[in-house]
Amino acid sequence: IYCPVCFVMIAICFSLVSLVVFQTIRVSRQIAQIGASLGDTVTLTCNFTGHKNVSIYWYKVNYGDIIQRVASTELHRVTLEGEFHSPRHSIIRTGHVYYLTIRNVRKEDEASYMCEAITANKPAFINVTHLAVTGHKNQKSVYVKQISETTSVPLGTEITLECSLTLLEKNKAADRCAAEHSVFWFKAGSQSDPGMMFAARNICDSEPGRSCSYRLSKTIQNPSDAGIYHCAVVTCGGILFGEGTKVEL
Repeated sequence: IYCPVCFVMIAICFSLVSLVVFQTIRVSRQIAQIGASLGDTVTLTCNFTGHKNVSIYWYKVNYGDIIQRVASTELHRVTLEGEFHSPRHSIIRTGHVYYLTIRNVRKEDEASYMCEAITANKPAFINVTHLAVTGHKNQKSVYVKQISETTSVPLGTEITLECSLTLLEKNKAADRCAAEHSVFWFKAGSQSDPGMMFAARNICDSEPGRSCSYRLSKTIQNPSDAGIYHCAVVTCGGILFGEGTKVEL
């Protein structure tokens, strides 16, 4: 029996002095990011063009909480689950695209939303969209920058990807919030070449709590290692994503 939830589960071990450990996850595309203000209406999309007899599952993934199933669609029948079965949430289908709409956006809606497509009891792809809600005061105080947008290397070369975290505001609340952060990396590929998540081995290079750099070293061994690598910082109750570094052969 296939368990969609098991396919996207992320095991997070969190403490003030330990790093986050992640299980492998398959990611089909570069993560999309949507910004919204409190009270706005946002719509997330899941495009399953090219796939037949698809069942779609939506999940809400928020740091520190369990993964919640938002909805499922089987035989074109949509079922909103639990707290998402409300006037604020709806799903419609147009052609080969499902649209998840969230009305009257609240701070607790800020999360990563994962759309998983299943065909013949096998995973086809996962799309991930991160919804950032303005008004999250502490998260605004942290800035994430990913170094180097594109790099071209031959096979056998070891590359070093870098991501920096900077605290923009100096106050006790912001310092405490930003100090409790963790970093991980993943590669986003195509639908036929899903991305893989990497456990982070990070070193704080300068002035802990104010500005830190995190690096991932990887040897490019085969063509499938090419793609877009992202860093993601879990901090202040949310997830901040780097813009991505594209590795070409």
